[in-house]
Amino acid sequence: MSAPAGQGALRKLLVQALKRPVTYALLLIGAYAAVHRLPVQDGWTAGLDDAIFTIAVALLGLAAIRAYGVLLAWYSTESPLPAETGVAREFGPLLNRLGTIFVVVAATIAVLQHFNVNVQSLVVSLGVGSLAVGLAAQDTLANMFAGFTLMLDRPFRIGERIQLSTGEVGDVEAIGMRATRLKTTDDTMLIIPNGVLVKDRVVNHSRPSRHLTTRLDVGVASDRPPVAVVTRFGDLVIQCRLVFWARDYTEQGLALSDVHEEVYRRFREAGIEMPLLVRRLVQEEARPA
Repeated sequence: MSAPAGQGALRKLLVQALKRPVTYALLLIGAYAAVHRLPVQDGWTAGLDDAIFTIAVALLGLAAIRAYGVLLAWYSTESPLPAETGVAREFGPLLNRLGTIFVVVAATIAVLQHFNVNVQSLVVSLGVGSLAVGLAAQDTLANMFAGFTLMLDRPFRIGERIQLSTGEVGDVEAIGMRATRLKTTDDTMLIIPNGVLVKDRVVNHSRPSRHLTTRLDVGVASDRPPVAVVTRFGDLVIQCRLVFWARDYTEQGLALSDVHEEVYRRFREAGIEMPLLVRRLVQEEARPA
């Protein structure tokens, strides 16, 4: 989509988002003017003014939230930078929530100040309550801060394949505020707390490229030096190592299977035996005392 077309779509979306709040705001202006022209008592006028002010702040906050959501969605889809780096998919939900929270808090403070409520003392009380909640939910907060760290540092992105320190391998499905979801190679969903990902070692198979080096250890029973790199001498075999490249990490399993089959076929053609471990069990009968 071209830039003018994109801007035209943005204007259309903004008009649709702000149409209803603007309509209600015009009705409020008319109601305010009518209240001050009616021959009513001052007490009723003050009460109606307070109600109109509260509704006006709510409408303004709703309009700001809708406009912010439209702008964020438009930037996520139209800007070339988010499309290339995947920033929008990772930061979009977080920025949307933070913007909504900011607008709601600002609207609430404006309404409280209008009613002569001491906002500073309320903020202090909320701060004490937040401290108590924070002490009770340390693990949750730690995972949330770890999620912010992952989003800012970006050691991996959505769609990339990573390997955990415990050995699990999977593709990143989502990076949430508390946990990250991985789709493993077994088509199962693995949920890891963000705090674990920040503390432990994580291997990113998608960077710097999708190429992946694969190693294959081959045990050969042979009386002659094998044409391979000898890694060690085992009890029954000469241990060799074969190193090859897979074009893509998603093809590692198929490539390893093909190499196994080809090595086995070549060994059979060359008359090289594959060692088999044989155990002999000897059972002795108990002799009478």
